[in-house]
Amino acid sequence: MGKSTKPLPEVILCYDLGGTKLRAAYISAAGKILAHVTEKVDLKAGFPGLIKLFVELSKRLPKARVKSISVASAGPLHPGKGVLLDPTNFFTLEKSWGVIPLVAHLKKAFKKPVRLENDAAAAVLGEMWKGGHGRKQNIVAMTLGTGVGIGVITNGQLVRAGRGLHTEASHIPINSEDRNYPCGCGAYGCIEAYLAGTHFSKRMGARVGKELTGPEAVELAEDGDLQVRTSFREYGKYLAQAIRSLTVTFAPEVVVLSGGFSHASSLFLPETKKALPHLLERYRDGIDLLPEVKVSKLQNDAGILGAAYLALND
Repeated sequence: MGKSTKPLPEVILCYDLGGTKLRAAYISAAGKILAHVTEKVDLKAGFPGLIKLFVELSKRLPKARVKSISVASAGPLHPGKGVLLDPTNFFTLEKSWGVIPLVAHLKKAFKKPVRLENDAAAAVLGEMWKGGHGRKQNIVAMTLGTGVGIGVITNGQLVRAGRGLHTEASHIPINSEDRNYPCGCGAYGCIEAYLAGTHFSKRMGARVGKELTGPEAVELAEDGDLQVRTSFREYGKYLAQAIRSLTVTFAPEVVVLSGGFSHASSLFLPETKKALPHLLERYRDGIDLLPEVKVSKLQNDAGILGAAYLALND
């Protein structure tokens, strides 16, 4: 987005840190994205290079009065301590970055208050704030992308695990004995192992005899490839099983799907919606726990808006 000729009002400088990209944005108190810029993360530059990238992106944005800084990041991480806990995406020369004191370094670089949050937690907060879900106070947000991020709000409050950690619900197993579905966490049969776009593309590539990206798999399905379309229907059934587990645990009123894979929802969501009422049949008397399942209107903006929400309500 080009630079404005007028200085912007007081803003929150928000970042969305993923495994491959860093996005920076100015967000107003009303939840409007005023300016944003994105750049690839150079893993070869290591952690010092990442801090430099944070600063560089801030300089590409228009002049504004920055109240504070808030970061939504892929985990695992500890929000209260402001550290990334040996994140699975960050390696240099095949060596992990280990425990990263991200907040301390950003405070030193910017001389501003800094808040860190898990990207899935930020996404569900963004959905509650700006997702258009009315007064719903019980929401599960599922980001279906390279991995699977799951954030949960119950009774209007963000759900945390013990010790101040994020609930890593994407590693709840659907079938821990299924050795055909290895997960990046080292276990088998996790929700992420079945639903992450990277895992799906690998399995699909093995079936058709060539490597496939997610968009290529979608294109084949839309062109009528029966084998690929069958795989997407299977994906929909696995998604229904995942939502069932999350529903009986957290009782959401709505489950919101975002991420790159959600753009292909027409290929799998009908199967999910067909299977889910049967999976939850015993949980519909008295209080009907069947949630609404929908694709996010915010998409990639949910996490960065959630980061702003945290800063504004700190």
